[in-house]
Amino acid sequence: MALFSRRKKTDDALSESQTPIEADAPDEVPEQEQPPSEPVPEIGISVQAFRGVGAAAGPEVKLPDPEEPKPSSPVAAPRPTASAPAAPEKRTLPLAPALPPAQTESVPGMKDNVLLRTALAEIEQGATNEQLIGVLRQMLQGHLFLRVNGDARTQISEGKPLSVAVVRDGERAFMLAFSSAIAVRDSVQRETEPTATSAVAQPVTAVLQQVVSGNFSGLIIDNASGVHRAVFPIEILTKALEQADVDMTIKSLLAAPREQDTTQKVGDALAKTKVWVAVNDGTGGGQVGIAEARTPDGRRFLQVFSHPLEVVALGRGDKPLPFTPEQLAKVLTSHTAIAGVLVDSAGPSLIVERDALGAVLVLAVDLGD
Repeated sequence: MALFSRRKKTDDALSESQTPIEADAPDEVPEQEQPPSEPVPEIGISVQAFRGVGAAAGPEVKLPDPEEPKPSSPVAAPRPTASAPAAPEKRTLPLAPALPPAQTESVPGMKDNVLLRTALAEIEQGATNEQLIGVLRQMLQGHLFLRVNGDARTQISEGKPLSVAVVRDGERAFMLAFSSAIAVRDSVQRETEPTATSAVAQPVTAVLQQVVSGNFSGLIIDNASGVHRAVFPIEILTKALEQADVDMTIKSLLAAPREQDTTQKVGDALAKTKVWVAVNDGTGGGQVGIAEARTPDGRRFLQVFSHPLEVVALGRGDKPLPFTPEQLAKVLTSHTAIAGVLVDSAGPSLIVERDALGAVLVLAVDLGD
């Protein structure tokens, strides 16, 4: 948590009032008080464009025949090459590296959401729906910063609801959230009147649940970043939250620095968490079936995804289909040539081989397969 105050724009150093304050943030964020006066930026993402993301569970879909020729779809090493049907070469969503980015702290003691900050930096004036969806997928992990009017530590210690900053447009109210504590400071610097503001980090699902359950019209990310800000209407946030794992277990593991047991933790999580697979229905002459990937040495991996937006990010035109742990277990036991799974191939991604999927394979035994 950090406390900010408005200062002259020529002063680039952090003031003494911006040093981190040791305090614990609450699990939930109450509604806001004293919102800053600021126009709401134009919403640049179409609700209609998002409604089709994520199909309902349908009939079983087979894996592609490994003997059939595979289309050319190169993926940056060390990821396997995709054997799913290729789409046009043009991609509108930026893909992330396979490994998570290095962690940074733009304000000491407060870790940035680097994936979200990077995704926002890549959008420009007139960003497409696809690009903004790409920002949304990178937002769905880690944490967001909330701007609190006043000293959040004092409000917490006195048992008061946090005075979370919003912007209003008539009857509409948009909560403000940020990719880093420095983005909160930039927002404060836009104010014409002196103000003291705290930055509080919260898990992204806690923020989205507050927006969805409150009387908000949506969420604005990094409002002081000009063309690099993003505005998401409540309808989009509601659907994204409905399709997400409430704990963001897999996404959080993939976004965090790799540890010795990361692969095993992801393998164990796959036995408890619904994922998504990429399905091609043959449109455009592609190969019908669930997308898989191959390493240069020919090993096959089933592609699975932590959220349907991860499928959309690949730009191949595949349809996301929900996949339960039991369905994953059935595929792995029925297709012994599958060496494991490739999780979130748009990045950050991870290969989980069979020796780390014991908890998943046990499910097939329990089912009598």
